[in-house]
Amino acid sequence: MNRHVAVIGAGWSGLACALTLLDHGAQVTLIEAAPQPGGRARGVDVALGDTTYALDNGQHLLLGAYRETLRLIARVGLDRDRLLMRLPFAQRHADGHALVARRARAPWHLVTALLTARGYTWSDRVSIVRDVIAFKRQKWRVARDRPARAVLRHATPNVARRLWNPLCLAALNVPLEEASAQIFLNVLADSLGAAAPASDLLLPRGDLSALFPRAAAATLQQAGVKLLLRHSATALQGRGVDGWTLALRDGRVEADAVVLALPAERALPLLASTRLPALGAVCAQLQRITYAPITTLYLRYPSATRLRWPMLALDDDPSRQRFAQWIFDRGSLDPACAGVLAAVISGAGAHMATDRDVLLAAVARQLADELALPPPVAGYLIVEKHATIAPGPGSERPAAVLPAAGLFLAGDAADSPYPSTIEGSVRAGIAAARAALSA
Repeated sequence: MNRHVAVIGAGWSGLACALTLLDHGAQVTLIEAAPQPGGRARGVDVALGDTTYALDNGQHLLLGAYRETLRLIARVGLDRDRLLMRLPFAQRHADGHALVARRARAPWHLVTALLTARGYTWSDRVSIVRDVIAFKRQKWRVARDRPARAVLRHATPNVARRLWNPLCLAALNVPLEEASAQIFLNVLADSLGAAAPASDLLLPRGDLSALFPRAAAATLQQAGVKLLLRHSATALQGRGVDGWTLALRDGRVEADAVVLALPAERALPLLASTRLPALGAVCAQLQRITYAPITTLYLRYPSATRLRWPMLALDDDPSRQRFAQWIFDRGSLDPACAGVLAAVISGAGAHMATDRDVLLAAVARQLADELALPPPVAGYLIVEKHATIAPGPGSERPAAVLPAAGLFLAGDAADSPYPSTIEGSVRAGIAAARAALSA
């Protein structure tokens, strides 16, 4: 195939799109404004006191259900077993509450988890079973989308607070009261509702760039794909049936088709630059998209500091200045990060208006209270204000195939049954590539 496709954006979605196009014989140009690939899931160097660590622009967690992500990691020649720590599904809290799956065939891995759960009454356990059975009977679908909390009809307050809300925050980055019930059920169906390995927790042992973006970029370049880093796309101009001219800050690219693997706010000006009335409805959809932040606080402790488990849920309560919801032991994943903990705050809240030093101090106090940790040696805070799309009830995103010949949309701005996870973005990239190939 001689079809030339320009992919704008070298995040995980753009890289997945480019690899799929390459594997089907297309000529590809991949354009990225940043100096490195990876988008909002990439490695960064973080200075904590007198030492610089290879960490991430936000702490991430993968699931065994991320089949396309795992396939592409292997596609670029990486050893998934070496790069990822695989653990059975577990919801462990710092105070001892725990729901831990066992190595068994579905659904027995979850049955044993319920039987051995700590901190849950029998009423709590029965409520979980009743809701899961109800979801399976309705084939993980809702007749009308509404807040996720509304479909958990049997959940006790303890189960809603200790199990469902943390899962919703981890997967959708918004609490149950703000999340789309359908998207939440889509995630549950493909993880807890599927084979046991699908619910496994996958923790990257190193930084996220080493997990996929760097190797993907190298694979593409070795195969002849033109990768243009530090190149900003400024305008799109259609050439009728002959394709598109893409204006860059330093030159231009001519292509038969263009895939916008970009966040909504970056895709909008490019679509508007086409001046095509047919794209008006798409632009209006993109303008209605709202985002939710993720805040990651890296705290350095003495190098011998270890958590009992690689990750734990925390007892968050913003009214008491307890903001963090999760804590990850980076040292248990990578010896080079010994003593570094990553505390995560999903979604919006009072912490967003809190001074950085005050927020770091508050989380340090929370960890001292819940985990008996000493004061940290140093801290660093990263806020991704547009980390994920806020998947509210009935929210809509444009389809991958845009109403303009040869123009396609990927990234988390594209329609998907999944939230703004790595897997959702990867699948959107693959879907856009397939649409471009079949156009």
